[in-house]
Amino acid sequence: MKANKLYIVLCFALLIAAGCKKSELEQQVPDQLTVDNFWTNKDRALSGLSAAYSQLEGFVGWDNYVEARSVREFYREDYVVPGADAFNYPWWTEHYNFEFTSGNYAIDLLWRENYKGINFSNQVIENAGKMSSTAIDDASKKQIIAEAKFLRAYYHFKLLNNFSRVIIRDKVPTSDADLSKPFSSRAEVYEFILKDIKEAEPDLPLRSERPATELGRVTKGAAQAYLGKVYLYRAGDDKSNATAYYTEAKTWLEKVIVSKQYILDPDFGNMFNGVTKNSTESVFELQQTADVSSGANYRSYLSDWVAASELGGYGEIYGTPRLLTEMLKEGKISNGNYDPRVFQTMYFKDAYFNDPANPRVYGSTYNATFGATAQTIAFRKWIPATPDRIGVSNAINVPLMRYADVLLMYAEVLNEQNNTDAIKYVNDVRKRANLPDAAGGNKQAVFNQIVHERVMEFTLEGSRFYDLRRWDLLGQNMQAAGRRFTADKAFYPTPLKEVNNNPQAR
Repeated sequence: MKANKLYIVLCFALLIAAGCKKSELEQQVPDQLTVDNFWTNKDRALSGLSAAYSQLEGFVGWDNYVEARSVREFYREDYVVPGADAFNYPWWTEHYNFEFTSGNYAIDLLWRENYKGINFSNQVIENAGKMSSTAIDDASKKQIIAEAKFLRAYYHFKLLNNFSRVIIRDKVPTSDADLSKPFSSRAEVYEFILKDIKEAEPDLPLRSERPATELGRVTKGAAQAYLGKVYLYRAGDDKSNATAYYTEAKTWLEKVIVSKQYILDPDFGNMFNGVTKNSTESVFELQQTADVSSGANYRSYLSDWVAASELGGYGEIYGTPRLLTEMLKEGKISNGNYDPRVFQTMYFKDAYFNDPANPRVYGSTYNATFGATAQTIAFRKWIPATPDRIGVSNAINVPLMRYADVLLMYAEVLNEQNNTDAIKYVNDVRKRANLPDAAGGNKQAVFNQIVHERVMEFTLEGSRFYDLRRWDLLGQNMQAAGRRFTADKAFYPTPLKEVNNNPQAR
């Protein structure tokens, strides 16, 4: 970063009105908030923490959350295809075609917004840590710092999953030398992430200890679940030490399970259409609200981006026949019908959606909506429960970590350890869908079942690309999908702006 960026980097830009000092020689306005006089009480510390939360998934803006996040998280999956309008935006389709370069706008936003979140987190950690006992009670101080450490780890983990090389930012920069930093090794970044979450975990409350007004803030369960996930991903990244990482992953995921803080939501579909928020299954969730009385607007048009044009949306993404084949592969095993999760994930040509006595496509049938000869596979996940919400901003929460993920990750770890109990946790997830137990079998058979269950559970939740990569199945699945993937596109390149502005990032 260039020296002239320093002034901007040192400022809170969202919920904090603190000013910034360029030089001690500058005259200060007496009533101006500065970094020195902002951190004076618990409410101010919580405002700083709110700024740190604000960067989750780039939710602060249309470009990064609706467009850039969607093309990064969804278009790189092998089971989707862009809609016709998407081809008007080369910076979108470059992700689908794996033709992106370091100058791609979505890549730049991913880097920038996560490092902004890291900077806000660092400000909380450093400045709340300096607050006196008269300014804030010890318990609140510890918890706020713990949340900020978790968030700092979350942002670093997001970067590490997307870029092969990452710069650790562990303090608020105060000089040009602080801004120009070299890359750390992947091992160093993993260790930094794990250290932060482990330090945070003891000072975080259980979900049941959070009042309703604090839903969405980090809990002990979230820290434990992400420790399990980070170790699991590290096992895929560093297979020579995978055995030790699986052991650690098992320890932390097991803590979430035995805590009894979470149960699977019996209504799968309502977690993704705005009806249910912070369900019993939610471990960590991006909050959205239709209440703008506070002046904040935590709503988005993601549902319009995902919804098929035939349903009144923009029609930017559709499912593929390969996805439908995978989701229907077990046949009609649920009271004479397919796995109910397929119907709650997408619309497709089937008797279920063509029942005139119970029209389920926004009060119509599939044929009436898409045409009798159509074979369109349109997503139902992330679009509102009623059609009147298409075309307007929506407040659909986004679960970032669900208990179903904890159970399936735990099953995966047990299977890697040759523990035959693995299938039990797969079947725990299947019971929510009222499905018969999967038979299990040898290690490969159980793994195959886990792969299938992750498709049924997490389609269009941004995990498929990363799952395939850590399983070393990315190349063959992209080939099967007819995609233009090459191994050098498994990670994003360092953004061009960082390369230009940071001499040590070249």
